[in-house]
Amino acid sequence: MTLEFRILAPLLPPSDAAALRDLVFASAPYGLYVKNPIESGIGAGLTRRHDAAMAFVKRQFASGQVEDLETLGARTNLFRGTWFERGATQGVPCASVVHLDALRTAAADLLGAGLVEPYMLYVNLLLPGQELAVHHDTPEFLGLDKTNTPEWFLVVCGHSGLFEQHRIRVVSAVLFVDGDGDLVVYPDGIDAPMQGVPPAANTAIVLDADELVHGVARVGGPGTPAPPVEIGMELHRIDGGWSLRRGETVIRDYADGEIRLSLQWKAWVFADAADKAAKTPLSLQAATDALVAELRRRGALTGDRPDDTALAILLMETFIALPG
Repeated sequence: MTLEFRILAPLLPPSDAAALRDLVFASAPYGLYVKNPIESGIGAGLTRRHDAAMAFVKRQFASGQVEDLETLGARTNLFRGTWFERGATQGVPCASVVHLDALRTAAADLLGAGLVEPYMLYVNLLLPGQELAVHHDTPEFLGLDKTNTPEWFLVVCGHSGLFEQHRIRVVSAVLFVDGDGDLVVYPDGIDAPMQGVPPAANTAIVLDADELVHGVARVGGPGTPAPPVEIGMELHRIDGGWSLRRGETVIRDYADGEIRLSLQWKAWVFADAADKAAKTPLSLQAATDALVAELRRRGALTGDRPDDTALAILLMETFIALPG
C-alpha cells in the first residue's frame, strides 16, 4: 500500500515566508533535542527515541561505515525549539502558522478527516554533518503521549496494532525554511526505494509521519564530518549566522545557509466529533500487559518476563520495522 503525501509550494506569500524565517532567528537560542537518558521506569537508561538510534547503528554496520557512539550521537542529536504545544503558545507569536488554512486543509484531505486540531509546532535545526535516522514519528493515544510515556514505547504501541480504539491519528507537516538535506520518505514501504524531497525554502510536505517512514539526509552531503556537538550545548543567533556554544564558550560558528532550518506542524485529526468522543483512555500498565501477552502469543517471549530494559529492547525489535 502506498502512503500518500502532499507538497505545498509555495506555502506562504514571500513577505510571510521572510517573517517566518526572521522568527526562527529571533527565537534563538535552541537546545539539544536529547538531553539525558530516561531515568526511571520501563526503558530506564535508554534514550527517548532508542528505536531510531538502534536502527541507525544497524544501518551503519550494514554499510560498513561504523562510527563510535559519541560520533553517532553528534550526528543525530539535532537542536529544537517548541513554539506551540497542546493548545498553548510557548512565548512565540506563531498563531498564524499554527492555524494556517493550507495546512489544515491538506491534513483533512490526506486522511479524509472532518475535524483537524493543530496541537504542536516546533523548530528543528541540523548542523552540517547531522542527519535524522529513518524513523516513524511518535503516535498518540488518549491517556498516553510523549509527556508521560517514553516515545519509543508509543511507537511500539502504534505498530503493534493493539490499541486503535485509543489512538489519536496525527498528520504532520514539515515547513522548509533554509539549508540542505533532503527529507527521505518510503511511501511504498521499507523494502521499496526511498524518495528524496528537496528542502526548497517556503515549501511544505504534509504526511502521516507516524506511518510513513522518513528521515533527513546528511546536511552538507555524505562526506561531511560530524559536528562537535555534546550534551549541554546551545545554538545561538549571531549576525549573519549561528554560534554553537557551551555556556559562554564558542565552539564553532556557522554562516546562514549552512544550517538546515525547518518547522514541524502537527494536528490531531478525527473523522468527526463522534469519532473524537469515542476514543477511550489507555494506561501504561494496560498497554505493557497487552504487549507482553502479544509477545508470548507470537513466541517472542517464553518463560519469565525479563527486566524492564531487556523487555524494552525486545518490544522494539519485535514490533518496529525499519529499512535495513
